[in-house]
Amino acid sequence: MSSAAPSTSRGLFAELVRLQAAGERSVLATPLWSTGSVPLSAQSKLLFRADGSILGTIGGGPLEARALQATPEVLAEDRARVLEFELTQDEATESGMICGGRCAILVEPISPDRAADVFAAAARAQENEQPIVLITLLAGEGDTRKLALLPDDRIVGPLPNPALVQQLVALAQQALAQERPRFVQDPVPAHFDPLLPRPAALIFGAGHLAIPVAHLAGLAGFRVVVIDDRADFANRDRFPGADQVLAISVEDAFRGLPITANTYIIAITRGHAMDEEVVAQALRTCARYIGMIGSKRKVAAVLARLRSRRPTRGRGFSDTDLSRLHAPIGLDIRAETVEEIAVSIAAELIAVRRGAARDRG
Repeated sequence: MSSAAPSTSRGLFAELVRLQAAGERSVLATPLWSTGSVPLSAQSKLLFRADGSILGTIGGGPLEARALQATPEVLAEDRARVLEFELTQDEATESGMICGGRCAILVEPISPDRAADVFAAAARAQENEQPIVLITLLAGEGDTRKLALLPDDRIVGPLPNPALVQQLVALAQQALAQERPRFVQDPVPAHFDPLLPRPAALIFGAGHLAIPVAHLAGLAGFRVVVIDDRADFANRDRFPGADQVLAISVEDAFRGLPITANTYIIAITRGHAMDEEVVAQALRTCARYIGMIGSKRKVAAVLARLRSRRPTRGRGFSDTDLSRLHAPIGLDIRAETVEEIAVSIAAELIAVRRGAARDRG
């Protein structure tokens, strides 16, 4: 299955499972569709607990406020609602947008036994960094039914007739390939919501710059792994929010860590030679992104050695290989301080992830 931007609902399904196990009711709000310009994130969700507290967001602003206003009645009636909104020009202006738009939000009650197997599967998939597609069938009369497509294409949840199952699986696979939620009316009204693994940011080097880079990458939804062969630098005291902190060599990291098309490799080590080694190892993988810090002069020298075919120090990479390298790393925002450079690096990771950055030659 393909990689994608992380789901902003991370942790929400684990909390939903906890609430169900405790016998508590809740309300789940999910965007179904939108047109025009609306302050709504298609990949976000909002969980409203019976005690009035919330987890997550669907974008904030007036639309989220209106969805929250409907939650007490949804709980009381135990019936789902599809709330359709048309954002007027004045409301759009207040939200900082040029024009308005239309959207629909599904607000559904979640009882302790409702689709518990589906929500448990979603929580497990997110915990294990595996893709899963939630399928919500809108059956009418305030009723919804939940299914989930697992990585091995098995379905969890109450199965409709076989012909419909086949169509739903095909539509779920399309949503997964497109890496975006989608709503369809045919063959039945249904919402397909791919929950995808976080992309991995492998940060080679645990110096001063790595601290804000790791923090920002984590905030942006990456699974952060910090790697440095110096235990005094690669430790939890310096990187408390990282998913992994490894005091190992570059060679051991590339031998032991899984690197996929959902991996972003950042070379910000303590020296040019080590950065070059990280890049040389990374270019032999299918990593989605490879970035190296350094001045233009340093980058030119490293590229020359990577391109060289000399018996000593030559690497023999082609221009096509080297076109994958982002160097100097980061978007050009005239960054000067460590923190500003970290912002430029995090911004480039996001740009590549969202398809807004072209590969460099």
